[in-house]
Formats: sequence, structure tokens, C-alpha cells
Amino acid sequence: MPVPMIVFTDLDGCLLNHGDYSYQSALTVLKRLAELQIPLVLCSSKTEAEMRPLAEELDACPTIICENGGVVCWDDAGDRTVLGADRKTILAVLSDCKQQYQFSSFRDLGVEGIVRATGLSVEKATLAANRYCTEPLLWEDDETRIESFREELQKHQLQLTRGGRFWHVAGKTDKGRGAATAYQRMTEGCGESVTSVALGDSPIDQPMLEWANIAVIVPAPDGTIRLDFEHPSKIIAAFPGSKGWAEAMTRVLDDTISTEN
Repeated sequence: MPVPMIVFTDLDGCLLNHGDYSYQSALTVLKRLAELQIPLVLCSSKTEAEMRPLAEELDACPTIICENGGVVCWDDAGDRTVLGADRKTILAVLSDCKQQYQFSSFRDLGVEGIVRATGLSVEKATLAANRYCTEPLLWEDDETRIESFREELQKHQLQLTRGGRFWHVAGKTDKGRGAATAYQRMTEGCGESVTSVALGDSPIDQPMLEWANIAVIVPAPDGTIRLDFEHPSKIIAAFPGSKGWAEAMTRVLDDTISTEN
């Protein structure tokens, strides 16, 4: 009998190990989710083009939340809901900002520039460039001008967040809104309460974890916890990466099934 639960998970540093991107330690739990007919919804900063092959490889739900919650892709047939500003709007604003600030967006860099900036293969850089509602950029101006740039973007209902090497421009949305949108559509017509579980490791995951019924925080590779917020059902995984993901999800599933019994 299916367990009334939906699992939303971040990828890098969470279900996928930091560094080698392996999920081998989570295979047993992934199989258990499938057997219990619990949907696994992937939620990442990655694009749909990057995430779709992984969703199929993991036998995850066809619904995926891409570009940090900016777009929910319901299937591989082009059914999408863009929650933030679309990329065309973002690029138009950035074009105007070019008159005042120095930066190179993914559109400016092109695939070859993305390869040079990231070390990705041409194939992977092409997938990363195929975006709907966010635009990464390299900041080439004085660091003291970042706040001025952020304020200019806010005038157009856009937000600026820092990733690793890149800054990311997006509309007013986040992973929490993406997860809530997916949950609402996936549970329409359901006659019983469906528990939402969210797993993440970084501050950009926090809105999703705060929204969920059960929040699972996966430690960073050095064991530190990078999230700090109040939640009635918060779990700290015992290990980083896929090992911690599997350990925490095992606890969630065991507790849920024992409660139902």
C-alpha cells in the first residue's frame, strides 16, 4: 500500500556526494521509496536539461524543480510552470545594467566561455546554458558595487544571490515556493493528508525545509551544519552527502511506518 508522503531533495552535497557526485550510499533507500510508491522530487539550481537524465537514472518523479525553484517541470513533454521572471525579462534588465556595471552573464560568455569559467565539458556547459528563469554571471566590477547592483535589480523585482563562483539573478521565488507548487498539484484530489519531507544542506535550501512537514539537514563535507532555523520536525543527518541522506531518510521512513502501524 502506498505511503502518503512526497520527498523533495536537493542534489549536490545532499543526495549526491560533494566532489564525486555519487549516490551509491543511498541506493537501498531509493529502492525502498520506489517499493513504498513514495514520489522523489528533485529540486536543484541545475537546469531541466541537466536534471532530466538524472531523474530518469534515479527513477525519480517526472516532476522536477529546477533553477532554485524558478520553474517546475511537470514532465519531459514541455509542461512547465515558471514561478519567477522568465529569462528574456532578466536578460533585458541585465542589458540595461551593462551601461553601469561590469559583468559577464552566461548569455555573454556563450558555451565556450562557460567551459573556460567552470571546467565543464562542452556537452555539460550546453545543458547548463539552457535556462528558463535564472541567469548566472561573473562579477567583473568592484566588489563594493554589488549592493548598488542588487538594489537596481530589486527595482525590477529581481533578486541576486551568490553561489560558488557565480552570482545568480532570478525573479522573486525560491525552492520553498517551487516545492509548494509541485506538492499542491501532485496532491490534488487526494483524500488523505500527504506528508512532505524536504532534504537540503545549504542556506538556499532553507525555504524548502521550512515549508515541509519534516525538514532534514545534511551536514557539509567537513561535518558543519550550515542551516539554523526553528522547525517542529527537524532532523540532522549523522553524515554528509548520500550516506547522511540515506541515514536520515531511513529514520523518517521507519518512524512513519511504525506510527501508521
